[in-house]
Amino acid sequence: MNEFAEAPHETLNLAGDAIGTDAAGAPVLFGIECLDCAAKLFPPADVCPECMSEKVARLALSSRGTLYSWSLVHAAPKGWTVPYIAAYVDLPEGVRVFAHIVDADPAALAIDMAVTLCVRQLGIDENGAAFTSYAFAPAPEGEG
Repeated sequence: MNEFAEAPHETLNLAGDAIGTDAAGAPVLFGIECLDCAAKLFPPADVCPECMSEKVARLALSSRGTLYSWSLVHAAPKGWTVPYIAAYVDLPEGVRVFAHIVDADPAALAIDMAVTLCVRQLGIDENGAAFTSYAFAPAPEGEG
């Protein structure tokens, strides 16, 4: 039995098959590992963009990472909650993930600060339904 379950779809999940949950219900990001060149990548794909091999395996990624860079965004597609923090997060597997940073004051962010994976509502579609995706939040004090 696979220890990971697909994420529930009560709302539109913008991450698709890139996110699921572990046995405890915590969010997990999925990337791929190329079985030919060993590249680890996110988001998942059917072909390795490094060597073009189709021999790839689904890879559960760490839920903790470090903040590489970020920007405060004030303009977004209709329905997105603004402003928001767009960022790159480095994971221990050597994968850099583009994501929102949530539950943070932009002035308090720092390069290399510890962040943890979460799922958040990012906006509302034209029918009034929420849409969600993965995001990262600053790690609690003392963790990192």
